[in-house]
Amino acid sequence: MALAAQTITFEPPGPGSWMLDTTHHGRRPVTTFFSPYYEEVFTTGFATMFERYGLPVAGMKVARVHGCHYARIVGVGEPENPKGGAPPRPLLWLLARLHPELRRRRRTAAIAWAEKRWRHDVDTWFDGGGRDAAVAANRTLQDVDPTTLDDDALLAHLDDTLANFRHAGTQSFATHGGDVIPTGDYFALCLDCGIGLADAAALLAGSSPASTETARLLAPVARAVADLPADRRPHSVDDVRRLGPEVADAVDAWMADHGWRLLFSDDLDSTTLAESPDLALAALLGAGDAHTPVPDAAPVRQRIPATRRGDFDERLAEARYGMRLRDDNVAVNWNWPAGLVRRAVMDVGRRLVDRGRLEHAVHVLGLRAEQVGPLLTDARGPSSDDMAEAWRFRTAVEAAGPPIALGPAEEPPPVDLMPAPLARATAAVVAITVAMEGEPPTTDADSADEVRGTGVGDTPYRGTARVVDDAAAAMATLEPGDIVVTSFTGPAWNSLLPLLGALVVEQGGALSHAAIVAREFGLPAVVGATDATRRIPDGATIEVDPTSGVVRLR
Repeated sequence: MALAAQTITFEPPGPGSWMLDTTHHGRRPVTTFFSPYYEEVFTTGFATMFERYGLPVAGMKVARVHGCHYARIVGVGEPENPKGGAPPRPLLWLLARLHPELRRRRRTAAIAWAEKRWRHDVDTWFDGGGRDAAVAANRTLQDVDPTTLDDDALLAHLDDTLANFRHAGTQSFATHGGDVIPTGDYFALCLDCGIGLADAAALLAGSSPASTETARLLAPVARAVADLPADRRPHSVDDVRRLGPEVADAVDAWMADHGWRLLFSDDLDSTTLAESPDLALAALLGAGDAHTPVPDAAPVRQRIPATRRGDFDERLAEARYGMRLRDDNVAVNWNWPAGLVRRAVMDVGRRLVDRGRLEHAVHVLGLRAEQVGPLLTDARGPSSDDMAEAWRFRTAVEAAGPPIALGPAEEPPPVDLMPAPLARATAAVVAITVAMEGEPPTTDADSADEVRGTGVGDTPYRGTARVVDDAAAAMATLEPGDIVVTSFTGPAWNSLLPLLGALVVEQGGALSHAAIVAREFGLPAVVGATDATRRIPDGATIEVDPTSGVVRLR
């Protein structure tokens, strides 16, 4: 019998402060099958990015607590098991200038700033063949139908999808500096000048074309559906295709590049459009124009000291240049490759169900990779009951609400003691981390009928809340204009955004994915709305007020 949620405790996995990685899958455990690959690309990719931009960070440690991924940044020269507080400031000043690796990082950072290295990452992706190669690799694997393969061929195909994900996922993090560094640099200046993150982020609207790619792809669908009388609205994706050759081509292009991307998290337990015909139909019927006007920077610029306005202009331009990479990189290098892994491993799961070795196909994600082959081909491995129990425990861990932080809080890096190139790079990463993750969570509200967070937009919206906990079931009932209340969004959500009237998300800050797409689609949103999925009933009438960052039950 699974442990009750209240008996599950979370202890720090080691010395120092550990933060739950909510950016990629909300407050939930990572599936056992995916966990080691997730850790590999996360740690390897980030270490490459930190070194490439001369950050004084050796890497990221990742540890699992009841399957939840907690991460800790490790500074260059930091002892393996830190004890006590930071060294005295004079010693830190000396270390920043005398430590051999920090001296090397300082030189690297100086070169990176001088040559605007992030532009190379962006240009290589879009113009240098990086994106084309990633798309081609995904399409090659997608052209293989796992259901037509025998067991041995299916396992080989699964290995191929994992190899593709390991390469692409590592590249996703390794090239993340292309958007992180210039955008963080811009935020750091804004914060230093007293400009709030929400106001700073608002000026980035219109700079993420990947966020609105679906709207452009489905423009012929939107036009065709708008002209139909109510009694002729399509009842299936095939009905939509029958609206005309141009519409059929648009649907096929959309499904070809978006159908197998993970939708509701960056983990393999997330469904895809190809597996959810009702969801795909809802997205098609809700297709609409993207709202991406370039905002006027003048009001914010006037609040910048006159001596720093030239710097502000340059940093804003570079941030907008880098933002082109953000959603596109993640979608093509993570959500799509991982979706193809899911397709293959779930076919293994269905075969195991047919042979009486699993209760539900999704339980295959509770296996370790080395257990999959023996269980499929020789029936050697955990029993169906054992796997069902493991999945129930995973559900109990999620219900327990894993804490955001474990261990004692640590002081932020002493930017003022670092040489200028290191200081600027560090300040950029600190600023964008806060912008992506948001302020520390709080459950405080003026009343039981309110949930607070960070608002995006300037127009309140009232509608029906659709709480996305059981993602596929909830979204399948979504009506145009509904308000989605969820814990997390990622780039694959972009196919569904035109459907919505507003968005409420538990995780993230002014530069989280949810905030980005809300700005791109002109969608009222509140992000960082702690416990919104628990406190807002599904089907309730709510008002999303982005100007105050409050969601009210009506």
